Amino acid sequence: SMFGRVNYDVKGKYLFSASMRRDGSSRFGINKKYGTFPSASVGWLASEESFFPKSDNFSFMKFKAGYGVTGNNNIGDYTQTTTLGPTNYVFSGALVPGLSINNLGNPDLTWETSKQLDLGLEVSLFKSRVSLRYDFYDKRTDGMLYQISIPFSSGYSSIRYNVGEFKMWGHEFQINTKNLVGDLKWDTSMNFSFLDNKVLSLQDNTPIGGVNKYNDFNRTEVGGRIGDLYGYVFDGVYMNQQEFDSQPKHATSAVGTARMKDINGDGKIDGNDRTFLGNSSPKFLYGITNTVSYKNFDFSMTMSGQTGNKIMNVNMQNSQNLDGIFNIETDMMNRWRSPENPGNGKVPRTLSNTTELYRLGNSNWVFAGDYLTIRNISLGYTLHFDSKYLIKSARLYFNANQVYVFTKYPGQNPEVNDTRDNQTTAGQDNGSYPVPRTLSIGTNINF
Repeated sequence: SMFGRVNYDVKGKYLFSASMRRDGSSRFGINKKYGTFPSASVGWLASEESFFPKSDNFSFMKFKAGYGVTGNNNIGDYTQTTTLGPTNYVFSGALVPGLSINNLGNPDLTWETSKQLDLGLEVSLFKSRVSLRYDFYDKRTDGMLYQISIPFSSGYSSIRYNVGEFKMWGHEFQINTKNLVGDLKWDTSMNFSFLDNKVLSLQDNTPIGGVNKYNDFNRTEVGGRIGDLYGYVFDGVYMNQQEFDSQPKHATSAVGTARMKDINGDGKIDGNDRTFLGNSSPKFLYGITNTVSYKNFDFSMTMSGQTGNKIMNVNMQNSQNLDGIFNIETDMMNRWRSPENPGNGKVPRTLSNTTELYRLGNSNWVFAGDYLTIRNISLGYTLHFDSKYLIKSARLYFNANQVYVFTKYPGQNPEVNDTRDNQTTAGQDNGSYPVPRTLSIGTNINF
């Protein structure tokens, strides 16, 4: 890597910064190991201008803007390299050990780049007891590092490639207030974020995901969002013969089995009727922290949450499996048994060779991921000692983490994301361990 930066300040109110870095990574192909990443930012302290109507009620205002390019090489080692593995073959009528290509490399694989514009405003009001901050960002990511499928006629199933262009943008607000001052102090910090994304282009406009009907529950498509949930739309059960005869059917359908919507209107149910079931990314994030202190006592509480996203509870592939291999939900007792005993109209029959459609990803597994969590509560008391003692002070405290989660999501954890950093397969809950509630007491001692 090579890195350089310049900072310039004029009269403490006009600020400028620029940087340039060039990085090389052995994780990329031999043809394109290096990337160049410039950035620049400017700031203006308007409150330092002579014409600014400065007062105790309006004491500070700053405008800022920045633009920069960053690179990502987070793909692991040797994925760009064609590698060999042991392979047996026949030579002179005998089976002998040999080597063959087991991973197809890409000499043109290179950095995933993101270009981002930031605009912001900072304001202080009422003798600096209220401070406001607003930021807008617009980010374009080009050449996402992704393992794309290729025709098996090539001898291989996939290759690592730079694909697509994506747009992400959002608005972020932060408010800090000093509600009470003096012996009794009360401070509040709040933040809110509105965010969204859009897929602008993909390699040959080919969608990512949504191919394998058994375990492929996301699809990224041009014009849509990254990692939208994907599957069938559940439409109940064929309750009787008349309903069965009049409705579109799957190859495994029978009276009493699960019915999915015929999305494309071709009169039959198949893989072409899978559709988008919801956005796996939240549209709104928020958090609030209140801190109160009185003499030697201190108290704080932090809450956070999100709204606007959907979660696919993939556990239901097992917990609603009517083939009897796993323990299943009690609601499965309300299954269809006959036209005279149709159950609740939501659970199909258990007839052999007819349950596959009910075990495929569908809207019955999708739930709102909204939640509000009391993230942390802390209560402390500080003891101060005379200077003649070795110990100067000691703070005794009680902490509670993940105190309570307000949510309608029926799974273990609405903050779930089984695939972690892979946004193209986000929003799946396949049994992730929930965030534990932790209670602790302790002391901090200063000498």
